[in-house]
Formats: sequence, C-alpha cells, structure tokens
Amino acid sequence: MPDFRATIARGSVRLVDWTPWLATSGPLNTLLQERGRAGVAIADLDVIREDDEATELVVRFLAGDRPAARAALRRHARDAGYRRLWLPDQVLDLPAWRPGRASTRCSGCRATLTDGEPGFWAAVRSSGCFPTVCPLCGSDLPQWCQIPPPDDDPSPTPSSEEDPHCT
Repeated sequence: MPDFRATIARGSVRLVDWTPWLATSGPLNTLLQERGRAGVAIADLDVIREDDEATELVVRFLAGDRPAARAALRRHARDAGYRRLWLPDQVLDLPAWRPGRASTRCSGCRATLTDGEPGFWAAVRSSGCFPTVCPLCGSDLPQWCQIPPPDDDPSPTPSSEEDPHCT
C-alpha cells in the first residue's frame, strides 16, 4: 500500500495520505486518464525509511507522467530531504539536504506559512512530507519548498517563477 497520493498541477505538489478508496483502476481509471489529458499528474508514492527517517521516494504515475510533473516531484523530494527519487524509468540521486526555512501559501485563506525549526524538520523527515493542512483555516496546503539563505547561492532552490506556491 502506498504512503501518499500526489496530485501535481501547475508546478504545485499536493499530497494526501493514501487510502484504499482512492481510484487505481476499473471504471474510475477513465477519470484518472482524463486528468492526465488535462495536464494534471496523479501518482502514488512509497516512502522508504531508514531509522524512522524518510530517505527514498518511489513514484508510480497513474496519469500525466510528463517532464513538468517529474520536475515538481524532484523539487519536492529534494526540499523534503530525500536522498533518492525512484521514477518509473530512472533513479535520481538528489543533492545533499540541508535544513533551512521552508514556505508555502494556503490555497484557502492565502496565508503564507514559513518554518525552519528543528521540530518542524523532525516531523517532515519522519513523515516524508510537509504539513498538508493549514492550521488557520483547515484548507489543504501545497507541499512546501525551501527558501535559500540570503547569502547562499539560490540556484539549488526553485525560484517563484518555477514554483509559484513558494512565494
């Protein structure tokens, strides 16, 4: 059983805990494929853990396996601290992870949430994902992205043009 269901649209990754009622085949498969044709990627994600820490992410696309979706999942895996990303036809070793500050914007109340405290990162590394629900309004959150320190080279972290939810 996968750990998460990912939906990738317009560069934004959203995760929900995987449950058996999520569509995987049968008549609902036509709806999954329609989402893919509409430019939305949907994938099941398995987390490989070592010592209770998420270290590798395995992706199985159900719809919309495109370069942009792969790039968004690669950014998410890198920012969440995964060492390796397993895509259907390739395995990517990710850059060494450095904790810092991370941010996202709520899709409901539009609040910008930022955190970088050790407890925040401990929860992210343990669960394999960033918080998925806004603590202010209860709406779902796009997955967070790391913010480079002001004196750091910003190139390893996506800019707001590449990943609009990071603004």
